[in-house]
Amino acid sequence: MLTVGMTFDMKKPVLNVRKYHHSATHKFLLDLRAFGKGRKFYKTRAEAEAERLRQQTLLERHSRDAIGLSQREMSDFITVRNTLAEYGKTINDAGAFFVDHLERVRRCKTTVAQLAEEVIQAKRKDGRAPRYIESLRLYLSKFCRDFGDRPIAAVTVEELDTWLRDLAYSPKSRANFRSHIGVLFSYAARRRMIDSNPILHTAKPKLIDKAPEIFTVDELRTLLDAANRNAPDVLPMLAIGAFAGLRDAEIKRLDWSEVDLTRGHIEIKEAKAKSARRRSISIQSNLAAWLRPCSGMSGPVVPWSARGKLARVRKAAELTRWPQNGLRHSFASYRLAAIHDAPRVAAELGHTTPQLLYSTYRELVLPEEAERYWELIPEENARNVVSFNAKSIG
Repeated sequence: MLTVGMTFDMKKPVLNVRKYHHSATHKFLLDLRAFGKGRKFYKTRAEAEAERLRQQTLLERHSRDAIGLSQREMSDFITVRNTLAEYGKTINDAGAFFVDHLERVRRCKTTVAQLAEEVIQAKRKDGRAPRYIESLRLYLSKFCRDFGDRPIAAVTVEELDTWLRDLAYSPKSRANFRSHIGVLFSYAARRRMIDSNPILHTAKPKLIDKAPEIFTVDELRTLLDAANRNAPDVLPMLAIGAFAGLRDAEIKRLDWSEVDLTRGHIEIKEAKAKSARRRSISIQSNLAAWLRPCSGMSGPVVPWSARGKLARVRKAAELTRWPQNGLRHSFASYRLAAIHDAPRVAAELGHTTPQLLYSTYRELVLPEEAERYWELIPEENARNVVSFNAKSIG
């Protein structure tokens, strides 16, 4: 085997072809370490010779440039080279480091407001859901009211900590601000505008582990019956929330064409799901009973003026409380108590793992209450069942 290496005379290194004995395929080595570069390996002598001539040309060109240096510049060069050598670094290393620093300084002139708009546009191009984009915009706009004119790199951990603690919101809301603002600084870190995300070093608000609020079986019966009497067109959206567990936003986007009573499932399309993942939810027998009168309907499931109609239903039901996200939380709790299959329930809720089901959605439910929950059907159906059973017994 042959190598391409260097021979040295007493004054300066000279590039030459030499034998190399440590590779079966790359038989030529071009050693440029004396010139502040590494070693290069080649399969043929012709390739090595071509690179040697190219490097020789570069060296001669650089030598001509060096002749034009003043005595002071040459002295500075030698001083810097020797100083860097004490740390195992070269002039090239120093140049690359300083250029990187200057590029960061140039990018760091970007203000918080400018970067916030850039992040919004980036997330939109990434295909994030409109609801997420709007939520992110709201959180960042409030942050920009205080920091919008500041360079993104000038915002300190201490300032962020103080700002988050001074928000007149609950710990949960402050945690949401922390999360959304973290998206902004994480983007800046990936763009090398800052060295690291300062939000990661701020204090996390302590969240109280409160059990989710759900409807009792009797409360839900009262609510559904009140809807049936006072505003029947909002009954389907309430029943779907309680017995299929859809998110409020998913129900608002739901169309009757996606509710298949014949095959017994509700389709949540990617564009309408919070997670941007399509899923199918089975229609339980009691939900089918509530939705049967709506068979053949078209258009949105949520009727016109739904908010006002729901207000009338709630007033008619005379409920003393209204659990936040109560319908979805109720579905998760009673469904898990009925089937004891956390991964399945999580999938029906649109989650990839059961972790969120246990931490946020599930309340402990007695088995007999779960049985009553899934037997909730319209009063007319219930009277027919009772009548049929009485005749059977007679």
